[in-house]
Amino acid sequence: MLTLLFAAALTLQAAPESPAPDVSGANAVVTLDALPIEHAAAARCAVAFATVSRWQKAGDARGRDYPDIEASGGREFFVRVMAKLMEDTGLGREDIIALSTRAADENEGEGGPERIKAMMPACNLMKTAAGL
Repeated sequence: MLTLLFAAALTLQAAPESPAPDVSGANAVVTLDALPIEHAAAARCAVAFATVSRWQKAGDARGRDYPDIEASGGREFFVRVMAKLMEDTGLGREDIIALSTRAADENEGEGGPERIKAMMPACNLMKTAAGL
């Protein structure tokens, strides 16, 4: 349990100022790895909540082990994180959709459900720290 709290604290700790990703090229592709750590961690959690919510709505067995994402603030967390990401980085709506889609596709791929399961305790702490 202490390890989870420590990981969540590190995730939430203010990181040194990082430059916004360069999205100046017409075909620039922004990845989670290119984002400052605080944005990348929050975005990974937001997409994890969206993925689990999709599983729950579809009746997919992978969503059964989690509390109701919609009722527990997961959707609101997603919206806030993506809005903050747009505001802080200058990414447009299309960039956010593409970034979220790629991350969600990774969650559906090999090892995705296990990654979500491993990170969900820290994500829930992050959501709670956000007041949700």
